[in-house]
Amino acid sequence: MTLNINSILFPTDFSDVAEGAFAHAAHLALRYHATIHVFNVVSPEDGDDTNPMNFLPVQPAEGGDTDDTAVQHVEVQTATQERGTVPVVYSQTDSPSPSEAIISYARDQDVDLVVMGTHGRRGMDRLLSGSVSEEVVRGAPCPVFTVLATDAEDHVPTISRVLAPVDLSDQSDLIVNHATALADAYDTPLDLLHVVEEAAYPSAYGLDPLTPALPDVQDRAREALETLAGELDLHPGPVNVHVLAGNAARDIVEFADEQGADLIVMATHGRTGLERFLIGSVAEKVVRRARCPVFTLKTFGKSLASADAMASPDTD
Repeated sequence: MTLNINSILFPTDFSDVAEGAFAHAAHLALRYHATIHVFNVVSPEDGDDTNPMNFLPVQPAEGGDTDDTAVQHVEVQTATQERGTVPVVYSQTDSPSPSEAIISYARDQDVDLVVMGTHGRRGMDRLLSGSVSEEVVRGAPCPVFTVLATDAEDHVPTISRVLAPVDLSDQSDLIVNHATALADAYDTPLDLLHVVEEAAYPSAYGLDPLTPALPDVQDRAREALETLAGELDLHPGPVNVHVLAGNAARDIVEFADEQGADLIVMATHGRTGLERFLIGSVAEKVVRRARCPVFTLKTFGKSLASADAMASPDTD
């Protein structure tokens, strides 16, 4: 299972928060032979006393280009402690809105993936604030990989377990294929999770007001997840299935913490109304609350899965 990633956008303010995310951008760039676009946004009110481009978290390789407008070959160390050389393009713009600048660049350059650090807080460190990352997740035309900052110094989040929450809609294959490819890229086990939403019934029904669902719903969900898992013949690692009853955003985050998941792969849109699950607000809550990186993709946006991966299984 593989992904088609040719270009990765890395928005940065050159802080430690950004550097932790860069290690993942570098890993995926090495894995998929992609070019990294290092992108900085400055405010029109900022002075010219210092140029943040002087504080890059990467160093040009020996004999590499030095023209900021050209592709440079840069020596990197990845989140998996690999070392290698990747092509990098440096760009800078001024804008009063970092999120709009990032989204516009992603659209104009037709990038395949945005990888960005975030500290999860609003109103601080303007470029990598939690509000900016949520706006990018909401508006970017491609998948977004957010990496939450940790309190530990010089700590790059490693990935040893991938969690894919799915809503069992027609788009579940899209999520599972991306999650499987990322589990392959990091050589990790894969967990598939479905949350059956709790329903509140009027007391006149004679039921527990918080009855999670009809008695066989969880069993049917597990069977559906096991069918999805059974179709992942090319994934070399174990695939585990889990079904919970509760609240999607809360339980996804808690499950990730309890099971030690290091990357959550999920959709930003899914079912709505009474069958809601992975609607945008849920994904944004997970991005805001999860302590591990989150890879989000829109079911109606750019897919990175290969055509072969998205093809229906042969039923002959």
